[in-house]
Amino acid sequence: MKVKFKSRFLPSPYLQDCYSQHHNLFQGSMSVEEYTREFERLLIKCDSQNPKDQTMVRHLGGLNLKYPNVVELQRYSTFDKICLLLAHKVEKQRKLRP
Repeated sequence: MKVKFKSRFLPSPYLQDCYSQHHNLFQGSMSVEEYTREFERLLIKCDSQNPKDQTMVRHLGGLNLKYPNVVELQRYSTFDKICLLLAHKVEKQRKLRP
């Protein structure tokens, strides 16, 4: 039913645009929280069925270079851990220590 609904009401250029936005998303001048919200919004919009490992790697790949290097030193097993605990902690530490 879901597939039929999508094919009927969502034209393929719309879905292709969603995938492109998600693939090309980078943190840039956004905070980690803003980037994470946009990342999750696009995941939902694309109805991404990627394995969790791929989602975590993609999220880390879009962060500014100063964050993934520190986050990857820590152990993480879920997307939520990366987003809520590690990346946000690193960003806060960087703001406190120039």
